[in-house]
Amino acid sequence: MSAIDPEFVEIFREEAAGRLDAIVEILLDVERGGSPPDAVNALFREAHTLKGAAGMVGLDAVQSLAHEMEDVLSDARAAGSALPPELVEPLLRAVDAMRAGVIPVTHERPEAVGATAAESGPRVRVPAAKVDRLLDLVGETMLHRRRLTHALGSERSDDPAVAALVAELDVGGPLLDELKDAAIGMRMLPLSSIVGSLRRAAREAARGAGKEIELVLAGADTELDRALLEELSDPLIHVLRNAIDHGIEPPSERERAGKPPCGRIELTAVQREGVVEITISDDGRGVSPELLAQAADDTALADLLAAPGLSTALAVTDLSGRGVGLDAVKGYLESRRGRLTVGSTPGSGTRVTLVLPLTLALLDVLLFRRGANVFGLPLSSVEEALMVKRRLTLAGDDSIDVRGEAVALVDVADLIGADAPVPVMTPPAILVAAGGKRLAVICDRLLGEEDVVLKPLESPLANVRGYLGTAVLGDGEIALVLDPLELVRGTDRPRRARPGVESMQPVLRSKVLVVEDSFTVRELQRSVLEAAGYDVATAENGRLALEHLERDADVGLVVTDLEMPELNGLELTAAIRSDPRRSSLPVVIITSLGTEDDRQRGVDAGADAYVVKNAYDQQALLATVGRLIGR
Repeated sequence: MSAIDPEFVEIFREEAAGRLDAIVEILLDVERGGSPPDAVNALFREAHTLKGAAGMVGLDAVQSLAHEMEDVLSDARAAGSALPPELVEPLLRAVDAMRAGVIPVTHERPEAVGATAAESGPRVRVPAAKVDRLLDLVGETMLHRRRLTHALGSERSDDPAVAALVAELDVGGPLLDELKDAAIGMRMLPLSSIVGSLRRAAREAARGAGKEIELVLAGADTELDRALLEELSDPLIHVLRNAIDHGIEPPSERERAGKPPCGRIELTAVQREGVVEITISDDGRGVSPELLAQAADDTALADLLAAPGLSTALAVTDLSGRGVGLDAVKGYLESRRGRLTVGSTPGSGTRVTLVLPLTLALLDVLLFRRGANVFGLPLSSVEEALMVKRRLTLAGDDSIDVRGEAVALVDVADLIGADAPVPVMTPPAILVAAGGKRLAVICDRLLGEEDVVLKPLESPLANVRGYLGTAVLGDGEIALVLDPLELVRGTDRPRRARPGVESMQPVLRSKVLVVEDSFTVRELQRSVLEAAGYDVATAENGRLALEHLERDADVGLVVTDLEMPELNGLELTAAIRSDPRRSSLPVVIITSLGTEDDRQRGVDAGADAYVVKNAYDQQALLATVGRLIGR
């Protein structure tokens, strides 16, 4: 039998996850006594479809389990009876076994886009990597359009050909915006796609604690970015377990308090103003008055409950305790530009709210310039912009007074080690709040707000801390979007040294050709080199680089990726060395392949320097380029 195409396996994984969730939903309804009349038929159909699909992709163990489930359900269907409640537990265990057989097919969670199996109507499943590639292409097309529009702006407006082309570009702009919105919409999935795991987790937690609960869901059709949703199950399960273990009382205690023996937990999702709020509320005992007295508001209470080592449990159990669960939830939210709040009324219950951005692909940012670079900060973390008219010094560190509070004042260039001139005496500053801290960030000039498509940093910059990603601005320039949480934490770490304006030597302009097939990395390297004073040209692969070298004699150095389509970095280097006209042209290879054999291949091809991406450092690259280009 020939190997199964990995794309088909991924499609099966996404479909299987939806069908298994649907089976769990029906089984839990049966256990509660509220199953629909056709529950057995619905379960049989799901198991039958899983059996056939698993066989098609060669998952024999999953196929066998689905077949056994089908046999059990076939007997109940033939008898014309409802599913006996005592079969729920073994069937749930069979679902767990099938899920375990599906998940290891690849080492990532399902990333296909489309409706869940429980939904009706036609479905189109597309691997998430293809959706992200589409968004890449839209961004690159928008960039080329903006550059062409800028270039045509300098031409004579009475030229009919130019006027016609400008008109076409004007028409194409809204179409590109629609295409961008459509690509982002394809990244979205409903919360219902992970509901099955939540119901099952809540059931097991309640059974383990000897409690009775009813889990009510509202807003399960609310959509989130696929990248957020595939990570959201664990944080939600943490909160559900905390509610069951800490909040919901045992049945006897609830009856003494005048409550029904079965506790009620509501999970509600709602979308508002670019964010999704997911609230898990219970009607349990609530947080103690002593803890509530220590918190000024819901945010402060969340910080208090998430503090390492704090537990509100009467006893530490295998479900929760020591505050570990809520601490993990808070950390997850902060890493995804979200926040956590907790409200509680003693004796009546607790509500935990997770606030997440609607999508990680779009972000409202405040743009500012520092030195030669443009930076962005999420508007959600910006409290205000102000002018620094008077500085205070506390323990050797600068600060400013903001309505009676001393707020640390830092230069973003100092925090990230960028070259930038000494700021003016009264510079503008941005007041940033994140992780319970505030910070005033000095800049040269505020550029305004913009809604940007955020691209994550790729190699060789993927491991660099302090950035959420990059964005292509309306004028084609690349902005570095800063992580506000890392920014405020950066004040607690030693700052990277940068030269003062008086020690910076005049820059001699030389041209560097950057050859890289990744649009984001290519443009980011161009930005870094231009900020250091170099003229920069770019090419998407080795073949286009050779074509550029043929028509541009001013290129003094080539920085190239190794793995590229059409003509890779080694082939490009060898072609340069074999041409007598440019055989001495310096070549720097930047790649993720860092073994000695890989380095030797680069040396054999004639590379002058070999920079490994996972050890990449902006200053090291500039030092290497400066050494090779002769200044």
